[in-house]
Amino acid sequence: MIRADLVVSEDSHVGRARRLAAAAAQRAGLPSGQVHRVALAATELATNLIKHATRGVFTAVIAPDRLDLLAADRGPGIGRIDQSMRDGFSTTGTLGTGLGAIRRAADDFDIYSVAGRGTVLLARWRTGRPPPPGLRIGVARLTAPGETACGDMWAVATGEGTVTVGLSDGLGHGEAAATASQLAVDTLASHAGLPPARILEAMQAALTRTRGATVAVAQFATGEGRLRFCGIGNISARGYARPGAPVQRLLSRPGIVGAANAGSPPDTVDSWSARSWLLLHTDGVSERWSIEESPGLLSRDPAVVAAWILGQYGRGRDDACVVAVAGDGAR
Repeated sequence: MIRADLVVSEDSHVGRARRLAAAAAQRAGLPSGQVHRVALAATELATNLIKHATRGVFTAVIAPDRLDLLAADRGPGIGRIDQSMRDGFSTTGTLGTGLGAIRRAADDFDIYSVAGRGTVLLARWRTGRPPPPGLRIGVARLTAPGETACGDMWAVATGEGTVTVGLSDGLGHGEAAATASQLAVDTLASHAGLPPARILEAMQAALTRTRGATVAVAQFATGEGRLRFCGIGNISARGYARPGAPVQRLLSRPGIVGAANAGSPPDTVDSWSARSWLLLHTDGVSERWSIEESPGLLSRDPAVVAAWILGQYGRGRDDACVVAVAGDGAR
């Protein structure tokens, strides 16, 4: 349970961001040369947060096929992204080499910015392992202040013709919350061939001696155009048939996984296409947001979408995690 995120608000945090990013790169199995480039990009991302926005969220996310570094702020935004990518251009009067250096260091780079609201930067390194078939998945997470372990955890597991994604919020925060969520995601990984309601039943048994968790499980059968969903507790789930389509709320049953007589509701079944989106988040993120407030967001990488929601709507006092899932044609 190693923390891989922080709020960057002073110069000393740049070194912390560099160290946690390098450690994440090593855990992701990247070679030493790549680890060096990850550390370089982390330095630039964290420095940019301080110089451009004075503070922001920095997080490193190990996904099945890659490592993502994300920086999200509520600063002034970037008016001319094309200019900001050129070495020597700066909106802050500094040397202005940061964004270009990040793009050169990473395998992939993306940026989303809204004037007067903030910016998200993504730097990505591919590990060579295959991604989940038919889906693009992005995650952003922030640990509660003062804690070393995050009680919000996510998982993705591939089954026979399906990809299952889960998000767990252990009650409270700290080590005990992390223990509950770790058991939840481990159970999902070992039961990925079951439908979501059955996975939650297995979690119920696994979490009985923990403080419990709220959990949502989404299972995608992309070849059949189907999404199954089941949740217990207050994980938010919003679906969009395509960018620009109205939101569809996927409802969970009240309760706590691991509590006595929690039971499990039946799966709901919805259609899923190559242009569909599903956005999940824990209660560390406010429910008071709308995708229409962020024009063009669903044309960006899912990791950027997740980081934008976390950066803009995170409450800042609890663990918070956002998982964004898109069909492989949702661009």
